[in-house]
Amino acid sequence: MSKLGVMGRVAGWSCVAIGAVQLVAGTRAEPGMNTDATVDSHVRFMGSAFVAYGLGWVEAAASPTPNLQRLRVLSGLMALGGASRLVTRATVGRPHRFHDLLLGVELAAPVVVEVLGRLDRPAR
Repeated sequence: MSKLGVMGRVAGWSCVAIGAVQLVAGTRAEPGMNTDATVDSHVRFMGSAFVAYGLGWVEAAASPTPNLQRLRVLSGLMALGGASRLVTRATVGRPHRFHDLLLGVELAAPVVVEVLGRLDRPAR
């Protein structure tokens, strides 16, 4: 299995697991979350969307030759989520420190996909 395929599957199943926890636990899933019904409803809904997003990663990485274009799109979407976190920092303030880790992963995703995609390509 290629490095890109392994990375895509790890990213995908991680997203599925995170989404499932959000779906089941709601606001209790993450430190620093407000516990009102509106936020809990939103977290649970987005958990189901994150499960679907993760399955997209898994499917794109499943073949012996992962679909690099789709993995680029998915990692770009992840980076867009990271950029959205930066907007929160600029307009509302810094969230719980756990989000620093998430931000780093989200912004690094396209770089990692691109590097692994190039490493997996046969030399021309």
